[in-house]
Amino acid sequence: MPARGQLNIGGEAAFELRKGGADSDPTVNQTPNDKWLVYAPSLRLFINAPISDEWFVSGALQSDYYRGSRSDVLVSSLNINWIPNESLKITAGRFTTPFGRYDELLLSSKNPFVHLPLSHVWNMPVNQKRGYFFGNSSYEGTAGQSLVYRRLYSQGLKVSGTTLNEVLQYELAATLTGVSSYTDIGEQNRPAFIGRLELRPVIWNKIGLSFGRGPYLLEDPINNVLSDDKRADYLQNIVSAYTEFSYHYYQLTLQYTFNRWDSPWINETGQLIEEQIANDVEHYLAKFKVRFPFLVGGYGAVRYEHYIPKEIRLDSQNITGKPSPDKDRIEFVMGYQINRNLLLKTSYLLSRNDGTELQDDVFAVQLSARF
Repeated sequence: MPARGQLNIGGEAAFELRKGGADSDPTVNQTPNDKWLVYAPSLRLFINAPISDEWFVSGALQSDYYRGSRSDVLVSSLNINWIPNESLKITAGRFTTPFGRYDELLLSSKNPFVHLPLSHVWNMPVNQKRGYFFGNSSYEGTAGQSLVYRRLYSQGLKVSGTTLNEVLQYELAATLTGVSSYTDIGEQNRPAFIGRLELRPVIWNKIGLSFGRGPYLLEDPINNVLSDDKRADYLQNIVSAYTEFSYHYYQLTLQYTFNRWDSPWINETGQLIEEQIANDVEHYLAKFKVRFPFLVGGYGAVRYEHYIPKEIRLDSQNITGKPSPDKDRIEFVMGYQINRNLLLKTSYLLSRNDGTELQDDVFAVQLSARF
């Protein structure tokens, strides 16, 4: 631990050349529009302030294109940490959501791909104020939710650590809301619970399990038809499991995620149309990465995803159907680690959508710089 009183500052910026299809949109393919773009989609500044050998404060400022245009600078992380021993850490405040492979999704310098997976970006028609809603999700209109909140931070209390032999790593958190949403203050009388376990039985294999269970609806005049207790009864339940195999230059990862939002259906006038709807989604992911033996720092990678929203039944309308079509995504990447702090990636994202086919493929070149 650095000496008390020493302030450590670092950061990361991603710079991109990008061109998406005619239907490009932040909620569709993480691309602001269909023009040739040269921009910096994310910028983060990290601060670490040791207090003593056992205590430190950590924080992060960030600006991004979450809604398709440059956001204001926001505090995405601010927490105080206590490390009583080498195998245990207790964190309070705002921290990275301990769910799934966040270690390689939070920062572009750790992500071998350019894009986040569908589980973190595709918004289903489930709103934090109204529950289920008819129509397309948009940030200008009614915002939906992805299975995992895209900015990847939560607020609450977290315990993390490893076993003495480091075979098992764990992170367990009590937060203000479920994995798919975020709030700055407590909106419910009960917490959400999020956990992540990673087992390494042998040096060439990892097995991970993540789970989340908690309320996600926020108090708002439009849902006054629900009592506080009833609002807190609507839960997001999500579980994700993965296994990763590594052998010489090769790495293979397989992952499965199941998510359910229990939701009401409240229309735009505040009327409760349906009291209980189960919104289920399955997400399959497979990725393969190879480090080039003939080029130190070079690699190639491919990721395949299959996203399956399940049918829902609206009894009041006598309607059964999918709230969103099935989707397939394949991303191809060639990358090169120029040096310790610079990572260059060239990517092509190939998209297939059931129902109405969209022109939403994306070509991108990204330079990730740490400083």
